[in-house]
Amino acid sequence: MRSMKLLKTVFSLVMILSLLSCGSDDDICTSGEATPRMKLKFKTQSTGKAKTLDSVFVYVDYGNGMIPVEERKMATDSVFVPLRVDEQPFTDVYVGLSKAGAKSKIRVSYVTKSEYVSPACGIKKIYENVTSALTVPTPVLGLDQQQTQITDENKTHIFLLF
Repeated sequence: MRSMKLLKTVFSLVMILSLLSCGSDDDICTSGEATPRMKLKFKTQSTGKAKTLDSVFVYVDYGNGMIPVEERKMATDSVFVPLRVDEQPFTDVYVGLSKAGAKSKIRVSYVTKSEYVSPACGIKKIYENVTSALTVPTPVLGLDQQQTQITDENKTHIFLLF
């Protein structure tokens, strides 16, 4: 009888502790809450109409040389590029149409701001006063910047003109 009472007490304590340890919805970092990536889309320079590329190769220099972030060998109309999250005020992005071919260099400059999201997600970076400059214009011929802030991935931030 006494062992049964002890067993009930231990079971009750385990149940109470397990219920208390359950977290809220903040335990899951759902999409859209992390640091946003920059959305690039493509246009034809002469007509200004949307363009689909047969292949695109995007590299980013995060401070240790160029690393590939997108190597797409199929038709695409946009790519997402993660920007630097350290204290540097710019990210250099390189875009080519083939792996070994010429690559355009785009310098994206900005001011970062940190924003608290939740215990699970922590802090995300917001990019403000975003400007872009095409420093090597082959194969990209020009830029059409649409946004001066990068707060989410819903809007196109820059159109690359080909």
